[in-house]
Amino acid sequence: MIQKFRWHFIFLSITSLFIVLIFTFGGLLGITYHQNRSEEERVMTALVKNDGGLTPRNASPVLGEDGGLNNSLLRGPYNPEQVFQYRYFTVQVDPNGQLTLQNNDGKNRVNQDLVFKKSQQIIDKNNKSGQVRIDDNIYAYRQSKTKTGQKIIIFLNETLIFNRYWTLLRISIFFGITALLVFALVLILLSGKAIKPIVETYNKQKEFITNAGHELKTPLSIISANTEMEEMLGDNSEWNQSTKEQVVRLQNLINRLIAIARTREQQDLTLSRIDFSQVVETSAHSFKSVMEKDHLDYQVDVTSDLFVNAEPHSLTEVVNILIDNAAKYCDANGKVIVSLQKSRLGKTAVLKVANTFANGKRVNYRRFFDRFYRGDQSHNSQKKGYGIGLAMTADIVQLFGGKISVHWKDGMIYFNINLKLVK
Repeated sequence: MIQKFRWHFIFLSITSLFIVLIFTFGGLLGITYHQNRSEEERVMTALVKNDGGLTPRNASPVLGEDGGLNNSLLRGPYNPEQVFQYRYFTVQVDPNGQLTLQNNDGKNRVNQDLVFKKSQQIIDKNNKSGQVRIDDNIYAYRQSKTKTGQKIIIFLNETLIFNRYWTLLRISIFFGITALLVFALVLILLSGKAIKPIVETYNKQKEFITNAGHELKTPLSIISANTEMEEMLGDNSEWNQSTKEQVVRLQNLINRLIAIARTREQQDLTLSRIDFSQVVETSAHSFKSVMEKDHLDYQVDVTSDLFVNAEPHSLTEVVNILIDNAAKYCDANGKVIVSLQKSRLGKTAVLKVANTFANGKRVNYRRFFDRFYRGDQSHNSQKKGYGIGLAMTADIVQLFGGKISVHWKDGMIYFNINLKLVK
């Protein structure tokens, strides 16, 4: 159990860091992408206003202080010289449909034939704006007209503008994964110390329960022996009988406390192939007289030859606890159902123990498997029990590799146990 808690602690810690990194880097990437997209739009607007050309002077009204790129979060103050970093070119279209390529100077010249081919496709489709791939780069384009009425298509290299975004994305992924791995390694190495106080508290609690249980057994045995001696001497009063009943009740409580303290540490429990059907039938039959005495409608439906991996004594204890709990908390003249069937897929055996519980709609059923929890908040002694049976059941089922659940429907409360079938 301690190891399970340790790995659960590690998993939750790593998940928490992962969520923090996602929000941190995600927010940073989102801001960067938005700024790059805004920058692209403003550069394209400047190109359109200046007939497909940029200079530090004509670009400043759009890209400078009034244009919004000044003192941006990731760029710093606007520099008029930065217009030279943008890669763009313009295709002029004359009235006869002839194409002329402009601003295609320098080392990184694009293929003119490819540009004309893409431009003709844009003209044929009459696309006003969009994106095309040219020489392994993504170019944003926009159709426009010059001040003299000349039709032009402006191409702006989008890949260069978004370089910061892709670089930041790669860095974020690298540092995010590295941070998670380093954090996980450190956490694995130090998690033992982190949960040490909890482990010590748990072990002390278990040791206290075991020691207190053994210490209490001796005075209870003496009280029981003295009471029996008084009865033998003729003092057979109702007070002695009440004392004997309470002694038995305390002895049972002590045995249950010791049992539940040991259950959660039985990780090496020896499991074997058990006839689940036979166990349920035997346990259900043993409660028949109890159900008749309490005038309960007792229904048992068990599919034969269902085998599971379990420990015989513990499995019997699980079934007995559930049926006893159903009989104990069933409404007067109500119904108790014990059913063992195959699941719909035929891979698990499903034990259902249900009882009438009219006032169970707003009950917090998750607490039913907590130690010492009882639905009867008054802890009336007429409802015999200590609130630890279901906690034991949950621990045992978990050791068997199964699942236990509880739900309420149409005035009935259902306890379901799923165990994997074996041949």
